[in-house]
Amino acid sequence: THTHKHTHEPTLPRTFFYYPLDEPTSPNGGWTGLSEIISLDDAGTMFAVVERDNQAGPDATIKKIYSFSIADLMPKTEEQGDFEVITKTEVRDLLPDLKSDNGAVLEKVEGMMMQKNGDVWICTDNDGVDDSNGETQFMNIGNIF
Repeated sequence: THTHKHTHEPTLPRTFFYYPLDEPTSPNGGWTGLSEIISLDDAGTMFAVVERDNQAGPDATIKKIYSFSIADLMPKTEEQGDFEVITKTEVRDLLPDLKSDNGAVLEKVEGMMMQKNGDVWICTDNDGVDDSNGETQFMNIGNIF
């Protein structure tokens, strides 16, 4: 399974790369997707993403931060097709962080930001729905890059 990231300049056509998603590994099935992307450099060539499954509690198996560079890749338009695949590097498995308060592992790690000092913060989305306990986690996971 692949998803793609596109770059867009107002005067240039949209161009794309493929991002290789991890295959779901939960015994409960589900899917894997991206929920956040941040730039790690001023040149706009290094990025970090939150990749996660759609599982919670004991069924959650993929909650990770990956980094990747597009510096040596050639983006292509939709018409050109045959997009290059980025090479991702696992930076952190978030499951130990999400389990650290001895509560349930929430499904949706959906936010990530990095302070000027390098500390990275993540947050979860509780959806505010009936089957959610309403908890949102906001945690500093330190300088990981």
